[in-house]
Amino acid sequence: MKLRTLFGMSAVISILLALGFLLEPATLLKFFGFATGNSEELFGKIMGAAFIGFGILAWLGRNVADFTALQGTLWALLAFNAIAFAVTLLGVMSKVTRDGGAWVLVVLFLASAAGYAYFQFAGPRE
Repeated sequence: MKLRTLFGMSAVISILLALGFLLEPATLLKFFGFATGNSEELFGKIMGAAFIGFGILAWLGRNVADFTALQGTLWALLAFNAIAFAVTLLGVMSKVTRDGGAWVLVVLFLASAAGYAYFQFAGPRE
C-alpha cells in the first residue's frame, strides 16, 4: 500500500464517521454501545467536528510534497489514532460500552495507527 492510499482511506472513513456523528449522533452512539442522552449527543457532534478535521488533514496529506510537512501530517495522524486506540480499548475492556460495536472503533484506530507508524518509521514516503 502507498502512503497516498492510506491517507485517502483515512480521509474517507473519517468523513463518514463525522457525517454520522454530526447528522445522527444518537444512532451512531447507540451502535457503538454508548448512552444517548442530550449530553452524549452533543459530545457526539463534537467528535464529528474532530473527525472532519482529521479527515481533511488526511485528504490534504495525500498531495504533500514537502518532507517536513509530510512528517508533521504523519505525526498528527499517528498520535490521534494511537491515543484513540488506547482510550477506546481501555473503555471497551472496562465495559464502558454496552454492546460490541465499539470494537469496530478499536480495530479502525489500531489499523490506522499501525499504518501511520509503518510509514513514519519504516516505509517509503511515496
